[in-house]
Amino acid sequence: MPQTAEASTAPLPPHTVRPTAVAGFLLVHVAAVVGVAVLGFSWKGVALCVASYTLRMFAITAGFHRYFSHRSFRLARVPQFLLALLGQTAAQKGVLWWASNHRHHHKYSDRPEDIHSPVQNGFWWSHIGWILSGLYDETDFSRIPDLAKYPELRWLNRNQYGATLIYALGLYLAFGWTGLIYGYFLSTVLLWHGTFTINSLMHLFGRRVFPTADQSRNSMLFALITMGEGWHNNHHYYPSSAAQGFRWWQVDASFYLLWLGEKIGVVKGLRRAPSLAVTQALALARSKLEVTVETSSQAMDDDPLAQLTARWEALGDAARVTAHQALADLEVARQRAAQRLDALQTDYAAALARAETAASQRLDELKAEIEKTRRELYDTLVRLVNVAESLSLSSAVPA
Repeated sequence: MPQTAEASTAPLPPHTVRPTAVAGFLLVHVAAVVGVAVLGFSWKGVALCVASYTLRMFAITAGFHRYFSHRSFRLARVPQFLLALLGQTAAQKGVLWWASNHRHHHKYSDRPEDIHSPVQNGFWWSHIGWILSGLYDETDFSRIPDLAKYPELRWLNRNQYGATLIYALGLYLAFGWTGLIYGYFLSTVLLWHGTFTINSLMHLFGRRVFPTADQSRNSMLFALITMGEGWHNNHHYYPSSAAQGFRWWQVDASFYLLWLGEKIGVVKGLRRAPSLAVTQALALARSKLEVTVETSSQAMDDDPLAQLTARWEALGDAARVTAHQALADLEVARQRAAQRLDALQTDYAAALARAETAASQRLDELKAEIEKTRRELYDTLVRLVNVAESLSLSSAVPA
């Protein structure tokens, strides 16, 4: 499957939707409404709908989002595959496609490059228009090198509707028309809109607790509907946490189930929410970190990482037209180093916020690792910019 170029400053394409995608989307809605009207009210159907919704919402929130997009816990290879398979029964395209676009969202959240920001593009586009447009159907594997190495996940991603069709057939064979209508069609419609509200409403309505660069917000109502995803401002402030409810009263059903999974040994390395003291001190700690790292980087003046990143973003799109495999490999290395640096800085900031109780040795180790990763990223960016500039210059010379 071809990769798509990740734009940094280019305007988004016009807001159009694909008629066939709209027809399929509406057909599922019609099947749910008409089917329920024909069958009539059924407590068995309601139970099937709730159970199917909950099962697949967990697969999206804990699986597609917290595991595949943010790697906030670890799974063995078989449970990883099964969680991806279950997630694709939700009919929200492939697991790698989902994770790739979500990582892009966090990188550009509510900026012009964000493909589903209600701040930039309005409610309906962010809620459903972007996914029906056909503009973003391809999977950009360069954003997910940690996941793209698994052939079974690539296979699932290519066959994105296989799991949901088998799931629908299974419900029909087990429970008849009630299973198909209530358990599949109705629960799928509710699941779609429950998930999509996080993209749309959770950037427009609710409470902002933390000073994030985007407009993410918190809502108890949507946290209940989406098994914890409604604590969206929390998540954007501290995305590496598997828990999105940071306080005891912030209900997060997906995290509770992951906690049980950890107790029985299926889930490993479950990342907890930051403590109240950490969240209150995190902003100050991050500002201190910037000063500390800048001072320790004697070979780098005036934030050369930012300068090189800006140069690469300006050259990248043009260079990709004539790029060879070496340039593609360097870009993967750059993204890995940037993600590693971001995770290390978050860990260091949290440890610095707990400085009264944290061991100074651990802080020194994190600082050394951050410095090492910055230098790796710096070296990679230098090579990328040099290659991109040479490609741009050679392409400008007449034959």
